Order: sequence, then C-alpha cells, then structure tokens
Amino acid sequence: MAPCTVARFHPHQCNPCPDRSACTRGTAARTVNFLPRPLHELQARNRTDQQDPQWKRLYATRSGVEGSICEFINGHQARRSRYHGIARHTCSAS
Repeated sequence: MAPCTVARFHPHQCNPCPDRSACTRGTAARTVNFLPRPLHELQARNRTDQQDPQWKRLYATRSGVEGSICEFINGHQARRSRYHGIARHTCSAS
C-alpha cells in the first residue's frame, strides 16, 4: 500500500471542538488518513462509478455468486476435513 499522511489529534484538541459530534462518536481523539493525490482521485472516481445503475447491475451478479459460494461453504461445512474422524498419522523422527 502506498504511504499516506496521518493526522492525529489529541483528546485535549478534540474534546472542546463544537463540531466533534460530526467528526467522531468515540471518546478517543481523532485520527485522519490522507491518501496521496492519485489514490484519492482513483478512490473518488470509483465511488462515483458505484452510483451508476449499470455498475450496480454488474455488482449484483457478483454478489449473487459470492452468496452462493458462502452458502456452500458455511451451510454444508465444505471447509471441514474430508477425513473427519480418522486419526492423523504422526511421524516421529528417530
């Protein structure tokens, strides 16, 4: 990942701020990350593209496929060992 600029604010800077509720809900101070300009512009363009109905239609197809895969893996225990219940062979170096 490309390096980003990080701005950290201490609680004594954040707590008295009148706009704090619009910025964060936590009790800790705020940390803001700024991406390099090319990455920021790419991210903004991608977010704009995601509002397009054609993009949403294509993504819905992907989402349906991922849902089917998730159902298979989680619903049918596909990630379980096929040798469930059989003791493993253990090699002992002699």
